[in-house]
Amino acid sequence: MSGMFNFFHRLLRRNQPKTGLPAAEPAPPRATSHAGDAPQATADAADTPDTSDTSNASDTPTRRGFVCREPILDRQERIAGYAFDLHAKLQLRLRLQQDPTARRAYDDALLRNLTALDVHGLLGHRLAFVHLSPASLGHPLIERLAAQNTVLMLTLEASAMPAPTALQAQLDALRQRGLAHGWLLQKVHLKDHPGLLDLAAQADYVQFQTGEFDGLEIKTLIKMLDAARPAGRARLQLIAHELASFDEFNLCFQGGFDYFLGDFITRRDNWHPPRSDINRLLVIKLLNLLRSDTELSVIAPQLIGDPVMSFKLLRYLNSSAMGLQSPITAMDKALLVLGRSRFYRWLSLLLFDIKSPGYRERMLIEQALTRAFFLEALAGQGQLPKDGDELFLLGLFSMLDLLIGQPLPNILDQARLPPAVHAALLGEPGIHRSALELAIAAEDPHSTTLEQHSAACGLDAAQITRYGVTALTRAHEITTLSESA
Repeated sequence: MSGMFNFFHRLLRRNQPKTGLPAAEPAPPRATSHAGDAPQATADAADTPDTSDTSNASDTPTRRGFVCREPILDRQERIAGYAFDLHAKLQLRLRLQQDPTARRAYDDALLRNLTALDVHGLLGHRLAFVHLSPASLGHPLIERLAAQNTVLMLTLEASAMPAPTALQAQLDALRQRGLAHGWLLQKVHLKDHPGLLDLAAQADYVQFQTGEFDGLEIKTLIKMLDAARPAGRARLQLIAHELASFDEFNLCFQGGFDYFLGDFITRRDNWHPPRSDINRLLVIKLLNLLRSDTELSVIAPQLIGDPVMSFKLLRYLNSSAMGLQSPITAMDKALLVLGRSRFYRWLSLLLFDIKSPGYRERMLIEQALTRAFFLEALAGQGQLPKDGDELFLLGLFSMLDLLIGQPLPNILDQARLPPAVHAALLGEPGIHRSALELAIAAEDPHSTTLEQHSAACGLDAAQITRYGVTALTRAHEITTLSESA
């Protein structure tokens, strides 16, 4: 319990603590545009891939690239980890090139981003599924990946398959280090490379592109994998990918899959507001009173009428994290101690207090908090405004329609948000709207507009990747501590 209070104490402080990561490096200078040319977006790894030998890759400068992350659920409907890959636009270029040398350059960019961020340390106990080509298994940066929670997911991009004997020797060496690995199974690769199924049977994980197979084909493949699996090896972990709906998730769940990822996690259809002990309409009313500079002595009686909210506030203030010499029992004194700014932030976060959350609720909470922390961290960088509180609220309230179960315009009619935030949430153009569109694009591994939104905000790929992962970590911290309280 004290851990949660301590975290909220740090979270609500006016000056946020540093994450311990190095500051974002400045964007590299852009090439000068010639007359008539469109402005050049910030260069990324796929624009100018380094096709040189990567044996000395650790001595070369870090390459830039947009790295996407996708949450993976386990059978307990909790986020077990994240899949890291190059952004969809970069992967498309790669598939069009069909060049193994270019693939190694892309893998180099991905590994450099992840190791520079110490992404495994930030994720804690969660798994990091890193998608690589088999040709990159000898990359020196793999040595810097944490063995206890890294899974190398091998993907065939080019038509050539590495020599099975040499490939198996590399995989055995990685296993000796404690690194797990898996294979992505696609129809075209199974057809062109029959030996892929035997390699997959010896792995730790197998990921199915479920959109390419019907139910009977998947069942047949699973039986073949089980039959080819070496005796004494732990059970193969099955990952269902490209799940577009709850029905598809449910079918794969019933079919015995262990991990799940896809658009089904955050789809807005058939959404029902999650249960909560919090009176959210009262929360919005109190937020409005604070925005209109109503005296705290007038707001306090509103809280007294809600025992659940009063209990939560007094429990927080009287925790050891606050370090008060004597306990507070009067609500008006509690608000004076907390202050208007921290009380506003506390109320905003209280909107995400959910009772017995399922996977949708957990994903909603974590995604909203991640978006809020991401935008707050970017305050004052590039073209973005310096007011981190406004950007935090922009991200947090952008998913409030899913939480309350009402159209966002109806909710905003009740909430008196800062004018720039209100306008951005309604889609009105401006730098706040550009910031929100950037955050949304950064969350979508299939977005084709991430570079465009990044350039509009004056930010580069390194900043977006860095602050995206650190925001995810902070969001996970608060949701984990809240669930364990």
